Amino acid sequence: MNNCQYSQFILDAKAIQAIPSLTFYEFKRGEFLAAQFSALSLLDVHIDTIGNVYARIQGGNALPLVISAHLDSVLSPIENNPIIENERHITGPGIGDNATGVAALVEIGRTFMDHKTTPPGDIWLVGDVCEEGLGNLKGMQQIVEKFKEKVIAYLVLEGIGLGMIQTAALGIYRYQIIVNSKGGHAWSNFGEPSAIHELIALSAKMLAIKLPANPRSSINIGAISGGGSINSIASHAEMQIEIRSEDESTLESLARTIHKIATQTNPSGIEVSISEIGMRPSGRINENKPVIVTAQAALRNTGITPVFAISSSDASLPISLGYPATCLGITSGRNVHTQQETIDLLSIPKGLSQLFYFIEHLWNYQP
Repeated sequence: MNNCQYSQFILDAKAIQAIPSLTFYEFKRGEFLAAQFSALSLLDVHIDTIGNVYARIQGGNALPLVISAHLDSVLSPIENNPIIENERHITGPGIGDNATGVAALVEIGRTFMDHKTTPPGDIWLVGDVCEEGLGNLKGMQQIVEKFKEKVIAYLVLEGIGLGMIQTAALGIYRYQIIVNSKGGHAWSNFGEPSAIHELIALSAKMLAIKLPANPRSSINIGAISGGGSINSIASHAEMQIEIRSEDESTLESLARTIHKIATQTNPSGIEVSISEIGMRPSGRINENKPVIVTAQAALRNTGITPVFAISSSDASLPISLGYPATCLGITSGRNVHTQQETIDLLSIPKGLSQLFYFIEHLWNYQP
């Protein structure tokens, strides 16, 4: 990667990061990516009905390779808090997750068009929507419905995570728990049931669930709201809770326990409901599959020792369906999903070298 290519890649990543792209609101970033694809004269550039952005590099008659990077971000850039940049790092919300991953799509397109290279099969570049939070992998679902099993592989790009190869999909269940009561005045109706008090009691019971050390599992209450004023007994309260586990049976057991706590006998005057608001499937891909073997070789070619990872990404969906898929990172970083999200600039050339090695060698894999 020469200095000109590197500089352009960094400019692309910063331009993408500067476009707000919260989940369900990725349209402007999608339009920007489509314009970049069109400027490179890529084929079949279009935006589908839910906002995924597609472009095609024409190849031979082999099965196509689908390379995707999610457009959405957990946080938006703040106008009065610009990114911080030095020779080693760039810091800013969403710069790694996933502006850098999306910039890699543009770099792939630019490199193939500059070199006029024809791969053995088509390469589809896709910026997809709804990967984060309650997007529930909606964008990837559309991609998989389009291509199904008729691919050489699905390769998902994340800006951060260089060195890791996703070989298993981390199962996730997400629920909303709502508590309602009559409410009242904090003094004159003291003693009447409070929705907030009951929600706190339920939360304490759920967080007290003993989790196994192995398989690794987690419980997280990510959002909580309710009540009206400090001197009112709350008539409504709700929270969003997420459970994760590396083992599907453990995840199911945790789900049953959460449901039992939420639906067991509640105090008189209290109504509790629980509903599923999201899930991510479990699954595993054989480590001897060409997509995984090629990813290992690509990392070793750059001097990086590969590490197999159980994680949650867009690749989780095709993995759960038994399709060849994995997720690779472009660079290393820290403070993901915060205003201080940071990427390591010095690792980017290795990350892109890994990526192009993977593309070059995937179709040539020989067991």
